[in-house]
Parts: sequence; C-alpha cells; structure tokens
Amino acid sequence: MLGLTFEDICAKIKETKGLTDEELQFKVKEKIEKLSGLISKDGAIHIIANELGINLADELRRRGVKINRVMVGMKNVNLVGKVLRVYEVRSFSKQGREGKVGSFMIGDETGSIRIVLWDIQHLQVMEQGQLQEGMIVKIVNAMARQNQSFMELHLGNLGQLILNPPGETVTVMENPLPAGPSLQKKKIHQLQEGDSNVQLFGTIVQLFEPNFYDACTQCNKKVVQGQCQEHGAVIPTPVPILNFYFDDGTSNIRAVAFREQVLQLVGVDEATLLPLRENPSLFEPYKQLLLGKQLLLTGRVTKNELFQRMEFFVQRVEEPNPEQLAEDLLKTSAQPSL
Repeated sequence: MLGLTFEDICAKIKETKGLTDEELQFKVKEKIEKLSGLISKDGAIHIIANELGINLADELRRRGVKINRVMVGMKNVNLVGKVLRVYEVRSFSKQGREGKVGSFMIGDETGSIRIVLWDIQHLQVMEQGQLQEGMIVKIVNAMARQNQSFMELHLGNLGQLILNPPGETVTVMENPLPAGPSLQKKKIHQLQEGDSNVQLFGTIVQLFEPNFYDACTQCNKKVVQGQCQEHGAVIPTPVPILNFYFDDGTSNIRAVAFREQVLQLVGVDEATLLPLRENPSLFEPYKQLLLGKQLLLTGRVTKNELFQRMEFFVQRVEEPNPEQLAEDLLKTSAQPSL
C-alpha cells in the first residue's frame, strides 16, 4: 500500500501480533516461494498482514505518509511537516463566483510539497498570520494533484489543518526539493530536451528586464481580457517572468524564472517588483547586482519551438554552499577519465 514501507508493516505486525523478526522473515520467504517468486517481499508482507487481520488502510490513516511517497490521485492523505514558506492568499472569480486560494510549502526528512487551501476557515488562519514558517502542521484528508511537474496537496472543507499538533516532531532534509524524480546534477553541455529535476551550478552572464503577464489564480494560465480558458471570468494576478543566460564553463543556456523564483533572484517582494511593469528602468540596480552572480538552479529543460533552442525552466533558486561544491568537485576529479 502506498505510504507504508516494508519496515512499517513489519513493525505493525510485531506490535499487534507479537511475532519476532525471524518469524516474519520465514513467513515472507514462505509466501514468495508459494507464489513462485512472482511477488516482491513488499507484496508478500501486504498479503501476510491482510491474512493476520491487520487493516493497513487504518494504519496508513493513523500514521500518515512521508512526502516522497505522495502520488497523483491519492485521496484522504494525512501527513505532518514543517512550514518552509507561506505565500499570500489570492482572490479569484469563476463563473460569476468570487473566492480565495492560499498555499504554503511544508517539508520533512524526505522532501517538500505545496499545500493548497480553498476552505474559508483554513484561509482565515493564513490571513490572520497564525501560520508561520518553522511551525509544525498536520494535514488531514487532502487530495494529491500534479501541477506541471510538481506534486501538490489540496485541502478542502472536509480536510483539517492542525497547527502545532501535540507530540509531533519533524526533521527537515537539508535543501528540501519538491517530491518528484531524483535530483540530477549536470553540466549545461550535457542537458537534453525533457530533462527534469536537474541542478546546474553556474553564473548569470546576461540578464533582461522582467516582463509580466496576467494569470489565473487557480491554474496560473494566462488570462486574456479577463477570461481564463479553463476557469472563465477571473480577477487576474500579475506574474513576473525573468529571462537570463546562465553559463557554467561548458556552455550556456537561456533560463526562464517565474513568480517566486523571480522574487528570490531579485531579492524583493511582489509590491516592490510590481512598479517595474510600468517602468522597466527601475530594474537597472538589481541587474547590476545579479550579473556575475553564481547560483544553483534546479528545474527542467524545455524546447522553445519558435526559436528552435533549449531553455531551462527554473523551479528552485539556491545560494551555493562552498563546502558542498568543493565536495562535488573532489568527487568529479576522482572519477576515472574515459
């Protein structure tokens, strides 16, 4: 069952049925042999638990899941995490009905994930400033959806948002990344169309003034004359786009950053950035600070069909850690040349 590991199920069987590790190992081996090796040890332990009358669904609801085990389409998802970043609550209009949506990022020792809130009571928690970075939260009865290449958990009026749940502790992995494919560290000359969750280390060598477009607050798609193709009439929000060239010594690539990544690159909030929409010359001081800056960028490679070139879609911006960079360099130099 998704969310419960082999070790989780073994622990539950030992707790409720009093079996030893040796007895469990024998049962697993016996089950695999009985089914002619057509199942894994994970499949075997699930069958054994069911035969012993253990309700794994109840156990999953009680324990919750780790972020890296959330998959598209999962319902009634429960998990505990530490708040990494809180975003603003936004307004929208759909088919004549106005509403609000809010979101924040949480992390645990396996990764990070965005939580999207729709219920008015949950949104009030955000608007009143009760949800703060660094606090622990418990999410109950959420639904997993995919937004582009990232996983999200959506919490409606049947879900619960519990702040600082008693007895819960969370360890967050260093530099947590959204749940998804394994991180690949590559050089720019190695990039191929379709690469995802790729990390580059390089330097900003050319930078253009930011552009803005009106976006739907629900799906982030472009709004034309107040109309979203998917959600109808909406109150749009301005989304900044920043284009720049990134060079790592092997080659360079045009990189494109949106919304939060733009704010992080420039080092300002939305209110400070918005006047640049009418007066791009205000960007010049920020441009001078960013040119020549070394960064770690994580994202995916897409192809710009109009210009027939590969581009890097930025999904995370980090300041490089000198110790980690030195360690990576040593690993690279230690590899035998081909």
